Amino acid sequence: MKHLVHRLRYYLGLLGLFARYSLMEQMEYRINFAAGVAVECGYMLIKLMYAVLILQAGAEINGLSPNEMLMCIGTYILVTGVYMGVYPNFWALPLSVQDGSLDMLLTKPLNTQFLVTLRRLDFGMPLPDLLCGLALIVYGWQREGLPVTFANLAGFVVFCIAGWFLTYCLFLIPELLSFWFVAAGGAQALSSAVFDFNNTPMNLYPKWLQRVGIFLVPVFLITNFPTLFVMGALSPALIAWGLAAPWLVFALQRLIWRRAMRRYTSASG
Repeated sequence: MKHLVHRLRYYLGLLGLFARYSLMEQMEYRINFAAGVAVECGYMLIKLMYAVLILQAGAEINGLSPNEMLMCIGTYILVTGVYMGVYPNFWALPLSVQDGSLDMLLTKPLNTQFLVTLRRLDFGMPLPDLLCGLALIVYGWQREGLPVTFANLAGFVVFCIAGWFLTYCLFLIPELLSFWFVAAGGAQALSSAVFDFNNTPMNLYPKWLQRVGIFLVPVFLITNFPTLFVMGALSPALIAWGLAAPWLVFALQRLIWRRAMRRYTSASG
């Protein structure tokens, strides 16, 4: 246990260094940084127009009030922001496999996946998402009059963290296809489309699609379960599944990662 705590502190310290150096690198070109924030703010305005339309309609859909839908959308925007902070590493992975630059990372005395997927952190694009997502969550929560208790807050935060961890594991898998195929652009486009299913609450989709998105490809767990927990709409079985699914996907992702690493080393000698 002591060794595990030491390793965790070590990697958290490394993550802090990665964040520091990434921010320093981005601040070298402050105009580009500001332009990236401005572009993301433009996308954010489009998402906010969608949220405004929901509030103006004022209609309850499949048991979800407009305020609860607002919380789901806010959670989607929040998780998207955190995901965008590490996505540049995902996007660069197929390129590093193609040009062989991954060789340099394999020689480092660190966990390869940690280094490959977390060494560069983006601060420009996630900033508007984080602020807007939090604002929508707080606004929807307050308007709906849901109780602000320690259990609700803790459960909401835990499911948000589980949702981000699930996002990291689930959407890293398509990028690993680059170890078997020359180009993985199609898989990247497909994974982005699947992630965008969370742009609207899952209650708006047919029942069969909800089941697929909960149990088969658990993408709906990412942004729906935090709000559903606060609403008291999750059964004990779904709560257990919402906490277990990220670890099951992580185990699958690690299995694919190890096979990808073996394939890469055998191909490059």
